[in-house]
Amino acid sequence: MTSSRLLPTLLAVLGATFSPHLSTAADAPIDLGSRRELFVDEFLIAQKTNLELRLHSPVPKEVVLTRDAPWEGSGSDFETIIRDGDVFRMWYMGMELTNKDGTKLMFNPAKPDERRDSVVCYAESRDGIHWTKPELGLFEFNGSKKNNIVWAVPKLDNFTPFKDANPDARPDEKYKAVSEGPGGLYGLKSADGIHWTRISEKPIITRGKFDTQNNAFWDPIRKHYWCYIRSFHGPDGKITNDTKTGVRDVQVATSKDFLNWTETEILSYPNSRDEALYTNAIQPYYRAPHLFVGFPGRYIDRPFSAAAMRDLPDSAHRQARMKFSPRYGTVITDALFMTSRDGRSFNRWGEAFLRPGPQRKDNWVYGDGFISLGMFESPAEDPTAEPELTLYAHDDHWKLPTRVRRYTIRIDGFVSLNAKLSGGEMISKPITFSGRKLTFNFATSAAGSIRVELQGANGKALPGYSLAECDELFGDTLNRTVSWGDRSDLSALAGKPVRLKLVLSDADLYSLKFEP
Repeated sequence: MTSSRLLPTLLAVLGATFSPHLSTAADAPIDLGSRRELFVDEFLIAQKTNLELRLHSPVPKEVVLTRDAPWEGSGSDFETIIRDGDVFRMWYMGMELTNKDGTKLMFNPAKPDERRDSVVCYAESRDGIHWTKPELGLFEFNGSKKNNIVWAVPKLDNFTPFKDANPDARPDEKYKAVSEGPGGLYGLKSADGIHWTRISEKPIITRGKFDTQNNAFWDPIRKHYWCYIRSFHGPDGKITNDTKTGVRDVQVATSKDFLNWTETEILSYPNSRDEALYTNAIQPYYRAPHLFVGFPGRYIDRPFSAAAMRDLPDSAHRQARMKFSPRYGTVITDALFMTSRDGRSFNRWGEAFLRPGPQRKDNWVYGDGFISLGMFESPAEDPTAEPELTLYAHDDHWKLPTRVRRYTIRIDGFVSLNAKLSGGEMISKPITFSGRKLTFNFATSAAGSIRVELQGANGKALPGYSLAECDELFGDTLNRTVSWGDRSDLSALAGKPVRLKLVLSDADLYSLKFEP
């Protein structure tokens, strides 16, 4: 049967199934348009049987940057990576924590006037793997300007830039940044990402605990800036200034002009246990910018155990720095994964996205799992394979040198809708779409498969789009078009409410999109 012969029957079924008096507000269809949707939450799912949402972890690759210069220090961290045309750009902090053997605290919060001032450093790359540190000649360190420092002011703690996508941004504010200073968080501007000045002499946000990688960006969908900031919450879940009994968390504010910001509010995590979060690395996902992804650093202060601490890497250095503060040895960190569709409420996974990993010389410390801000597509090792995503996180902490390591993960591959070989199925909520074909990012085993049925609201297959007529999908690809008897054109259904019934066996489905 051809598509033209199916059309009258199909439209009749749609008209009968979705008459207005049968709809309720709860059943109002989700308008997907032609945007990509990732299976990172239950957003599209009405019901599922023998399926689970499975979290995936990135794969460690090579060390891409070793920070061994005196100004980079033993606490070099908080990387931001931006792809700017053919150039990859990295900004990161250079700061001291302890000396080599851990017997001297170089960054003492209790004695800020005695600490060495931190600096912001800069590196460039053409491929995201091989990085250089240009000699910029902008700021003096130990009597010389032969360094890669782009910003240095007294008592600097953090600096997070972004390339401003606001079409109204002035040329001299092509790049913006937020950075802690006296009294709060300051805004900075730059025409080239190298030469920076403060936007104003007053902080733009004053409520928060700013000593970590706070980050801001322009949202082209909602037409305002977001800024995610370190905070603490109390037993009531509200922001508190009590850092001794409060729990580390993230707060957010918004702005239309980057100067005047709303009152900050704490993020919410429905159905997640209360955990201490340090960095946040929240950003719009580039293939689905309506969806925010975050990689918060989880802060775990374990009860002291002499045996456990002795068996972790570099016990001598750990015990030495514990003399300054016990948590410098007992705290362990890793990275979590979370997503949001409104920027305030996040679906956060309890299992680690990035673990500290196999024990080696200098890991399993306070500072592991701090994922850098920024991600981009990179070629796979096999030039015939599809590209993957590159992320970064820093290795080692507390001792010079520190290192930045590259990680890779499948594009859209943070979470999948997963089925065992025995199989499972999902029914979607009612949806509408624009476009003419449905594409999947998926992977199966040799024995596995995915089949798709398009249904009316009554749960019955639409003519020509039943499971039995679906051409079985199997393989491993970022973009495969779904077809029914070699038919894939869904133009007749565009704008009409439908449901998807998915039947999976030994398969992972990462995302879907209705393509033009």
